Amino acid sequence: MRTFVTWRFWLTLVALAGLTFGLLQVTKDDGASAAPKPVQTRTQERQIDLIAPVFLVQADPATAIVNGVTTGRIQIRVDGFRYMNIQPGTPGENRCAALADLASCVVAVDLLGEAVLWFSLLPAEPRNEVTLPSVVELRDNSMALLSNGWLVKHADVVSRNCDDDVPSFSAFVRDHAEGSTTTFSLDQQQITSVTCAGTVVVDTTPRATVAPSNR
Repeated sequence: MRTFVTWRFWLTLVALAGLTFGLLQVTKDDGASAAPKPVQTRTQERQIDLIAPVFLVQADPATAIVNGVTTGRIQIRVDGFRYMNIQPGTPGENRCAALADLASCVVAVDLLGEAVLWFSLLPAEPRNEVTLPSVVELRDNSMALLSNGWLVKHADVVSRNCDDDVPSFSAFVRDHAEGSTTTFSLDQQQITSVTCAGTVVVDTTPRATVAPSNR
C-alpha cells in the first residue's frame, strides 16, 4: 500500500465518468468468459492478507478477467489515500456485479509485500462485515481454513450463533461446520463470528429513536 498525492485523488474523481467504460468492460468480460472449468479434486489454499472496502476501481482500456487472469492493469483505491496496483497476468476473480459503483464492493487479496498475487472482488455488506464460507479447519497462529481454500485470521474469541449451545470455536468446526457461514469484520480484519446452518440471526443493532413532539 502507498499514499498518493492529494491532487491526484481529486483528479481521479473528476475523471470518474471517463473511467466508467473501463470498469464496465472488466465486469462484462468477466461474466462473458465464464466458460466451464475443469473439475478440481482439491481447492487451492490461498492466504488472505487483507479484505478491505473498495472505494474506486480503475482499469486500462478493454481490461478483462479472462480464464481467471487479468489482461490489463487494474488499480483499486481502498480509500482516499491508499491504493493497490494489480498487474496484467495476475490471477483473480470478480464476484461483484456493482463494480462500476463507488464503495459497492470489497476486495480480498493474497499479498507478497505490496505485490498482489491473487485477488477476489466481492459485494459489500452492511456493518463493515463480509459473509464467507464455512470454516473447515483451525490452523496455528489464529488462522482458519475456509471451505473455499482461503486462510483467514480469526479472533481469539469467535461468537457461535446456533440454536444449540456450542461450547467452543473448535467444537463448532468439529460438529457444526457443514452448511455454516462465517462473518469477517473489516474493522478488526479477522473472523468474529460463525453461524450454524439454518440459524436465523436477529439484528440487534441499536436504532436511533425520535422523541415524540409535545406540540
